[in-house]
Amino acid sequence: MGAPVTPKDMNDGKPAFPEFHNVYIDPTSWNHWKKTGEFRDGTVIVKELTSVGSKEAASGNGYFPGEFNGIAAMVKDSKRFSDKPGNWAFFGFESYDAKQGILQADDACAACHKANAAQDMVFTQYYPVLRAAQPSKK
Repeated sequence: MGAPVTPKDMNDGKPAFPEFHNVYIDPTSWNHWKKTGEFRDGTVIVKELTSVGSKEAASGNGYFPGEFNGIAAMVKDSKRFSDKPGNWAFFGFESYDAKQGILQADDACAACHKANAAQDMVFTQYYPVLRAAQPSKK
């Protein structure tokens, strides 16, 4: 879906999440979004979290990913998460190895998404690919 970055030097040294977020959506939910502009029951959105690394590369100056910080996911499921806002649950993992398990199931994530104008709990305003693919409302 996209790759937002919140570097320290643009946030007085104190961003909430000083990292890159490489964000992905499952293919079935992506196709549903393009048709309806809505996130279907069963949608899975995953974020790879990496630190902000070097500012210099052979291609020029910029922000480049550093070290792996973890994985976060949000899952929409009206049966399993009927008590959660919008039926979304939030999870965190500190490893690619699923055997290491869930780091957290975080209600603070849901509170932030709900309080900050997320569309159906998703910050669609930060993902040009979602905005471009959303069908127009007539």
